[in-house]
Amino acid sequence: MAGKLVVEGCKLSSASLTCISVHHKDTKPKIRRCEIYQCAGTGVHFYDGSEGVVEDTEIHHNGQSGIEISEGSRPEIRFNRIRSNGKHGVAVFDNGRGVITDNDINSNGLSGIDVRESSNPRIVRNKIFGHEHSGGVDVHHHSRCEIEKNDIFQNSLSGITCWQAGKPLCKQNRITQNGEFGILVKDGGWGTFEHNDLRGNSRGSLFVSEDSKNKIVLDNNSVE
Repeated sequence: MAGKLVVEGCKLSSASLTCISVHHKDTKPKIRRCEIYQCAGTGVHFYDGSEGVVEDTEIHHNGQSGIEISEGSRPEIRFNRIRSNGKHGVAVFDNGRGVITDNDINSNGLSGIDVRESSNPRIVRNKIFGHEHSGGVDVHHHSRCEIEKNDIFQNSLSGITCWQAGKPLCKQNRITQNGEFGILVKDGGWGTFEHNDLRGNSRGSLFVSEDSKNKIVLDNNSVE
């Protein structure tokens, strides 16, 4: 998909690969009020420096992730329902960017949002919940991101997990009722955690492994 196409009010599925591929730095489509479902691969993949908007769209039951963002792409992902996909709700990798805001992300096969490989998205005001085999947000492999004002709850593992030089800025999130910790930092993970409510998680508010204890900043979090 190239240019500034508007895709609105469509039902889209694919029995073979990704349903919608968006690539090239001059590509800025708007995908809104659609249903993207039962693709063998990913629902929507932004790559090769592309931009664009996905909004008010149902993205569900795709074989891979609901949305993938890679290779310096920076779309806006907003007001969508992203659920029941085979892998992640949203996967950001290989220097992916973008803004992920005001979405309901739930019941995917892996974590709700996965950020890896030097990526740096903004993750704001989402509800991330109900992942029966994973956690809410994973940040790893030299990625940074801003995680702000999200509700992250009822995931089987930890609400936010950082490892292998993942370094998020997490502030003003409510992270509760998760099966392990509110926040887990391990294996050389970094991070700054400010003004988060981390109460009500099964194994505790926060766990930091020995090799990460001198790499994190904690300020004014509500803990148990």
